[in-house]
Amino acid sequence: MAKYPELTELLNLSNVQVTHYQLVGPGRINLFVEPTVAVAVCPDCGRPSAEIHDTSEAQMIRDLSIWDRRCWLRYMPRRFKCSACKDTFVERVAWREAGRDYTVRYEQHIYQRSRQEAVSQVAKDEGLSEDIVQGIFEQWAKKRLKPAATPS
Repeated sequence: MAKYPELTELLNLSNVQVTHYQLVGPGRINLFVEPTVAVAVCPDCGRPSAEIHDTSEAQMIRDLSIWDRRCWLRYMPRRFKCSACKDTFVERVAWREAGRDYTVRYEQHIYQRSRQEAVSQVAKDEGLSEDIVQGIFEQWAKKRLKPAATPS
């Protein structure tokens, strides 16, 4: 059970719970999150696995701001061993794309703002570099174009 069920509910991310939080100065909050599911699906064979091989180093993942504070999630991805194909794999979560430092919803937020405001203003407001904001914008713009680019 989550130590902070109210924060878990407010965070509203699938399959994680808030176990701790840390206020960092007047403008930042770190939420420590852990998975609530004991299994992950092997990306190679599609079978569920409950055998945890190890846990990765803690990662700080930027999320939407809450209570006028920039929010980071402290998350430790687990590596599973598939009992069927014997490979190890890192669990995938719906709220973050593999290898990204931001939640999907945070990237969508940056993309939407960048469509209406100058990249420099978004970067300044969010505490990001202009290159990062531009990169997120371009990545999401390409995703929006993919369905339209396929023939009917």
